Amino acid sequence: MASSIKYPENQAMYFIEGDKLALITKVDSSGNGRTSSRKQWKAISETVAHGILIHYYSEPNSVTAVTDTLDIDNALELAVVDYVKKCLYMDRAGTATDAGMMQTSMALSSKHERNFKEAVQRYGVRKKDKTGGTRVVKVPTLV
Repeated sequence: MASSIKYPENQAMYFIEGDKLALITKVDSSGNGRTSSRKQWKAISETVAHGILIHYYSEPNSVTAVTDTLDIDNALELAVVDYVKKCLYMDRAGTATDAGMMQTSMALSSKHERNFKEAVQRYGVRKKDKTGGTRVVKVPTLV
């Protein structure tokens, strides 16, 4: 609030490494920009009085090749395997000429689809929001 830097969002950056947060900036405390490219970004020298608001986007990286890694939580990796198996068994059922093979493929596809849905319901909201209803603490009357 007392900063002399105009538009600090254009002059400051942050990065997170492990459980540590680092704030860096391209200007000094008087608002003058640093011109040396080697020493352009340095630790911020402003006083933080009322906290820091950090705005970020959490878009996962898109997959463009078979060799790409998925940008998902580790708890959902097996769910993705079940989803892929479901799709492969469904494709096999669509191209099978034998009725027994088609029925077996559809049964396995349904099994992997259930596993996928269960994993997404169990682990999908774990770190995003609270689950369950309201909580009430009932205090007994001591009179």
